[in-house]
Amino acid sequence: MLVFYSLTLLIVAVIIANILYTVFPNIPLTFYQIGCGFLLSLLPFFQNYALEPEIFMLMVIAPLMFNDGQNTSAGYFRHSIRQILNLAVILAVATAVIIGLIAHLLLPSIPLALCFAVAAIVTPTDSVAFKSITKDIELPETISGALENGSLFNDASGIVIFNMALASFVSGDFSFAQGLTRFLTSFFGGLLVGVIAGLIFVKIQTLLVNKSMDTASVIVPFSIMTPIAIYLFSEELGCSGILAVVSAGIIYGINQSRLKLTSTNVRLVTNATWGVITSLLNGVVFVLLGVTLPKVIKRMIPYSNTLIIKLVFDALAIYLVMLVIRYIWVRTNLFGVQAKMPTTREALVSSIGGVHGTITLAMALSIPLTSVGQPFPFRDQLIYIATIVILLSLIVPTIVLPLLCPKKQVKDQGQFNQYRGAMVNYAISQVKQDPTISLLDRNYVIDMLNSQKNNPEVDRKQVQEIMAATQQVSVQAIVDLAAEVKIDQKIANRFSRGMITASNNHLGFGTRIKYIFKYQLRRFKSRKRTKQIRQRMKETIPQQTRQQIHDQRQQTNHLIKDAMFTTANDYLDQIEDEQNSNAVNFVRSSYNFRQSRSVGDTQADSAQNTLLIKSFQYEYAYVADAFKAGKISRNLSDQLSQSISTDQMAYMEQGSGTDFLLA
Repeated sequence: MLVFYSLTLLIVAVIIANILYTVFPNIPLTFYQIGCGFLLSLLPFFQNYALEPEIFMLMVIAPLMFNDGQNTSAGYFRHSIRQILNLAVILAVATAVIIGLIAHLLLPSIPLALCFAVAAIVTPTDSVAFKSITKDIELPETISGALENGSLFNDASGIVIFNMALASFVSGDFSFAQGLTRFLTSFFGGLLVGVIAGLIFVKIQTLLVNKSMDTASVIVPFSIMTPIAIYLFSEELGCSGILAVVSAGIIYGINQSRLKLTSTNVRLVTNATWGVITSLLNGVVFVLLGVTLPKVIKRMIPYSNTLIIKLVFDALAIYLVMLVIRYIWVRTNLFGVQAKMPTTREALVSSIGGVHGTITLAMALSIPLTSVGQPFPFRDQLIYIATIVILLSLIVPTIVLPLLCPKKQVKDQGQFNQYRGAMVNYAISQVKQDPTISLLDRNYVIDMLNSQKNNPEVDRKQVQEIMAATQQVSVQAIVDLAAEVKIDQKIANRFSRGMITASNNHLGFGTRIKYIFKYQLRRFKSRKRTKQIRQRMKETIPQQTRQQIHDQRQQTNHLIKDAMFTTANDYLDQIEDEQNSNAVNFVRSSYNFRQSRSVGDTQADSAQNTLLIKSFQYEYAYVADAFKAGKISRNLSDQLSQSISTDQMAYMEQGSGTDFLLA
């Protein structure tokens, strides 16, 4: 139950942070999450809370890294593999070595091995923290991609160096050959395990699909458990679990075309599930950071103020040295991994963009409590330094990057809605111009297409007025049938009275009660006479003649309803404009519903789905023509096409009998 309560409180803190960010978006979401975590630490329940690094890596970091890997552009990854390895391996190792030596100069009382350990702790950058900090900043694409993808791999470099440093300190001996072998085994072994495991899991998922097991209850849990299983397997082999899940995620991303064999509903549910999970885990990461920080600071209280202040300046010095190393590395384009020499601004953005997060804190907290039966020396100081570096790496980019880079342009939702409405109207006009389409199918498709718009609430009064006018037109259609001697005048009068009753629904309550009372009284008086007539028909009219009378009545009813339906739709088409479009569509849908109930065509679904697919093609054509004519930008064209694709998948799945809510 303790685990359940803690998880619930963490999720609640994430939700509260998201709400605060929505209300006050000027402050990055990360700081709201850290602040909510700090408030959680004040609760008695979290007073003795301890972050378990192994569980954190397995249940939080592994799924996040896997999802980042499968969302990585395969084309960009192939073209930038040298740059990624340069930042994730060579730069990470060089930074750890230089920072280790600098830390030993600043902290001569701490053994060199532990200085390398703290250097390894602060070396990895955090892609989750980076994306959170730069969410509203327009970074150069090459820099943003390099920082995000590099941070997926440099965790393994830092973890391997960290473990080597701890082992060297505990044993008192260090072998360069053994350390290099261990590094290569962990790094490239993790990559190899991830690639092989990723291919196996893709093959298994494809097999499940081919065996018609592509249901949400099978594929979604399978997808979620994949990174956890791969991480555990890689760690058991002595390889980097983080690198394994990243490389497996990339394999999943490359094989997306094979995974698309799953049904539309399963793919949509899987993507939505991963979106919710990653959003929550991203928030939990920083909430946990906020929960842990007070405990780290509390451990430093027994130490002297002089030592605490010195450690703060030492952490600041380490952070600045890291910035300088990254700046020089990128600015001089060491190893020539970039096609052109980066500018000073790009190098500065790259250096400041090296954000550290909870992976750094998790590594720091994984320092053993004891060594050879004694408390592990300098543990609190090392964790404190790592914490200060994390805070600096979060605060500095938040302040400096907006000064170096422009804010992301907010998408013009108004323009998107405008062209989306025009796109839908174009498709509707094309459907209306096709004389071969039945009114029933046409209206169904028009109703579905109109739901794509962000329509305001329907004006009730306007609907009542249009409904009353339409019913008057329908009554006239019955009168015309009687005038053309296509139906009996008595039948026309009966249908007209029923329509007039319906058309007066907007009258006052008292008037309506009075009218209904008179109508029901007349029905009661005529009911007995009707029963007598029916009984006489059964006794005097043969069965065959009674069937003919029944068929004739049915034919007359269909004739009347078809005339009313056609006349009503013609009238609605004539009066429809921009001001009353929503109300007209509402009335048209009500007529269509009643007509479909009376017709009961079993072939309607197939015809309507075919027409709907055709309508979506009209929308695609409109977007393509608008882009070709220069009316819309490529970005807006992509947004509109994506919206059509999403609606098409959802509508087709809905049409196949699966309930799906369109967001």
